[in-house]
Amino acid sequence: MKYLAFDIEAANGYMPSSICSIGVVIADEQFNILSRENIWINPKTKYNLNGTRANVGIDLHLDKELLDASPDFKEVYPKISALLTDPQYVVLGHAVDSDVRMLNKACERYRLPSINFEFICSQLLYRLYKDEKEVKGLSKIADELGVTFCQHNSEEDAYVSMLTLKYLVSDSGLTVDQLLEKYHVRKGTNHNFALFRPASLTGQVSKKKMTQVAIDKIKEYVTTVKKTSGEYNNIAFCLARSLELSDSTELYAVLKSIVKRGGRYTAKLFKGNVYVQVSSPTDQDVMREKRVAELHEQGLLRVVTIQDVLEGKL
Repeated sequence: MKYLAFDIEAANGYMPSSICSIGVVIADEQFNILSRENIWINPKTKYNLNGTRANVGIDLHLDKELLDASPDFKEVYPKISALLTDPQYVVLGHAVDSDVRMLNKACERYRLPSINFEFICSQLLYRLYKDEKEVKGLSKIADELGVTFCQHNSEEDAYVSMLTLKYLVSDSGLTVDQLLEKYHVRKGTNHNFALFRPASLTGQVSKKKMTQVAIDKIKEYVTTVKKTSGEYNNIAFCLARSLELSDSTELYAVLKSIVKRGGRYTAKLFKGNVYVQVSSPTDQDVMREKRVAELHEQGLLRVVTIQDVLEGKL
C-alpha cells in the first residue's frame, strides 16, 4: 500500500474547469516520500496571474510562458486518471471534494469519462483528531506542525496534506484505517460524476439515520447509470443491509449490473422481487433476513447471490 496526495489549482476562479496545475506526492506505507511532481496545464482561458479572481490577492505562482507551453487537460487526463484509480494508492487531499469538483468540471468540459475513485480528507481527519468544531486550512495546520511551505503551489499543498496524515498516524499510534473507523469516517467517492464528500457519521445517533444516508447515496448513484439491456425489466432488487451500508466497490458493481440490465433498486423488502444476499451475513442482516425467509417461503421474494447479479444469472 502507498499513499497519493494531490492538490489542484484553477487559473480562473469563475471557471472551475480551468485547471492549471495538479500537484501529486506519493509516499510509501511509512510516509517516506517517493516522488513529488507539479503537473502544469494550459487552462486555455483568460486568467489573472496574481490570483484566481481580480484583486483576491492569492498568489498561484503562475508563469504565463510555462502554462502557455504546457499540455491542456485532455492531454494529461490519461496520466491523472491512471494515478487516481490505481488500486495500490490510498488517495487523499485537503478539503479534497473541491479538487474533485474541478476534476469533474474539466472532464465535462473536454467530454472525457468520469474519473471514478475513492479518497480521504486530511482536513476532516485533523479536525476530528483535534476535536475541533471548525476545519483548518493548510497554512494553519502547517504552522501547528512547524512546517514551512509555499501555499497555493499544488505540489507544496499536496506535500503538506501528506505530512498532515503522517502526523495523525504518528501522534495517535493508529493506522489510517483505524483512524477512519474510530471517527466513523466514510470515504469520499466519485462515480460517474456523482461526488460524495468524505464525512464522519459520528453524531448520526441512530442506525435508522445511518441507513437513510446510505440509501439516499444509492438512489443518487443509480440515476447516473444508463440502461443497456432488458434482462431485469420490471424486477425490483433489495439488498442485504450490510451491502447497502458498505459504500464499497462491490456495492456499486451490483447496482450498476442491476440498472444496466433494466432492473431497479428498492430499499423496501415488500416492494422487491429479488433479494441480494451476502456470503457472510452480519448482525446488520439478521433481523432483515428473518423477514426475507418468510417472504421467500410465500413465493414473494427470490433470494440470489451477488455473483448471480453480476453475471446476469437470475
